[in-house]
Amino acid sequence: MKGIQIERVQAMIEQLADYGRNADGSITRPSYGPAYLAAQEWLAEVMGQAGMEVTRDAVGNLTGTYAGQEEALPAVMTGSHLDTVPNGGRLDGALGIVAAIECVRSWQEAGWRPLRPVKVLATIEEEGSIFGLGCFGARVMAGEFAGSNPDDLQDKHGRRLSEFLSDQGLPPSALVDAVIDSSRYHSFLELHIEQGEELDLKQKPFALVTDIVGIDRHWITLSGQANHAGTTRMDRRRDALVAAACLIQQVYEAAIASNGGYVATIGTLTVSPGATNVIPGVVELRVETRAADNGRLEAAHTHLAALLEAVGRRYGVKGVISKRHTTPAMQLPEGVLQELRLAVEAAGFPPAEEMPSWAGHDAKILAEHIPSGMIFVPSIKGISHAREEETYWEAAAQGIEVLNQALKRLACQRETLGTGGK
Repeated sequence: MKGIQIERVQAMIEQLADYGRNADGSITRPSYGPAYLAAQEWLAEVMGQAGMEVTRDAVGNLTGTYAGQEEALPAVMTGSHLDTVPNGGRLDGALGIVAAIECVRSWQEAGWRPLRPVKVLATIEEEGSIFGLGCFGARVMAGEFAGSNPDDLQDKHGRRLSEFLSDQGLPPSALVDAVIDSSRYHSFLELHIEQGEELDLKQKPFALVTDIVGIDRHWITLSGQANHAGTTRMDRRRDALVAAACLIQQVYEAAIASNGGYVATIGTLTVSPGATNVIPGVVELRVETRAADNGRLEAAHTHLAALLEAVGRRYGVKGVISKRHTTPAMQLPEGVLQELRLAVEAAGFPPAEEMPSWAGHDAKILAEHIPSGMIFVPSIKGISHAREEETYWEAAAQGIEVLNQALKRLACQRETLGTGGK
């Protein structure tokens, strides 16, 4: 039995990267685009060669099913996302799909058949680059949009989801048709690059994920008074941008003071009227906080609101949180985590590092409905969403072998693992 062949994984990663590769080596593969559809066709061919029956659901999620001895049993599912951010790397999402295919292909070569069916999933639009909503494909599978109108989702150019679907010959009823019956799934595993530098700094080959952080996004408006930049004395100004600058610094310092309890990012800033000789009257910004603990997330929100009020008083501006969108933190189920620990042991490796994920993943969405787990492999220097995205292939080989052992364990169990993680 040859088992997992990391050279084959590397070759598949390079082939997949050809779909959307830019001149500088980065990858741009947006969902529903020509490069994405070509990548889907290639993946479907590779899945078929590995003995899988390939289907595409109503929104474009691709699934390869490797038949089990007892097809009536709920399936084990594994995989990740096929889309990339603009000018992204070749491993984000892709490694989880390719690793899963390699596991199944090694079984086919050995003539091994699991008890349960095993499904390899390549989700669509995880990055949220088109509709501004992360994990879209997984959310549709989970039924989050079952009552929604596909015309309500639009890209930045006003193009509706229904138009994207129509171009692919997919039905307008996709948001209902693509919902899965979670009772038909035993478990879900996702292998992914860490997208941080903890494993690299600690020189660990892989980690098991315990939690996936909550994300709290705030849309904030600071309203002062636009006025002449020359004739308005400094002590009489109500400068919204100065107030915003103060708020940004205080949010940053508060996150540092949390000693790793949460992170905070201010990634967008719009200044109005936006002229050199006019004092800024209105500033709109977005603050995102992330924490593995929901209590910590709520405390960060409360502190942000207090900072906003204090900054408003200091600079004579009005600060308002006009919109808030919160995705709670998710603790992955202990039953799946224990299976992963046993898989590490079965692979002959010492006990694994265990850590939370500070990035969102499809596994977080699916864990609400299916017992789910994650395996991380290193991101060199913590770089992701960039062309320099890379891993240590020796370490990746170990992580993939843990995935292989875990899938075999889960796919040969008769008992269920209970409900999704909470």
